[in-house]
Amino acid sequence: MTSFQILCQPRAVIHLLIVCLLLEMAYGEDNWNNLLSLSLKVSSMSKSNEFTVTLTITNNVDKCMVVKISTEDNPNIKYLSAHASYTACICTVNNYFWDIQVSANTVLQGKAEVVPAKDICPDGENIFPATSYTETITHEILVTS
Repeated sequence: MTSFQILCQPRAVIHLLIVCLLLEMAYGEDNWNNLLSLSLKVSSMSKSNEFTVTLTITNNVDKCMVVKISTEDNPNIKYLSAHASYTACICTVNNYFWDIQVSANTVLQGKAEVVPAKDICPDGENIFPATSYTETITHEILVTS
């Protein structure tokens, strides 16, 4: 009975709450630091200095999320079809493609940002809440003369 009386003291309660808070922060930090994984592949096309870019987004949590996918503007990169950005519901793995022409050695940056769900995911899906989470990946592209 004496051991339970110790827990009723204000100082003990504060210490217990701090420990719980620290444990929750450590658990939450792991989950929020790895929501998405990105992979960027750049493949040569038949013409010189033209490439197909494939950005693969992998969802690392057990809930679908709405993600805005794009590439950063770059003066050395010309988009052959369109410099499109996509907004999609990602539950597992999705691929996004761009055909580009590069005028000089450069770096291409892909970006995935979790955004608010605006009727993008199908009804009934377990949706991850919107955050300010953004993940980027870069790939150096070398031009042949």
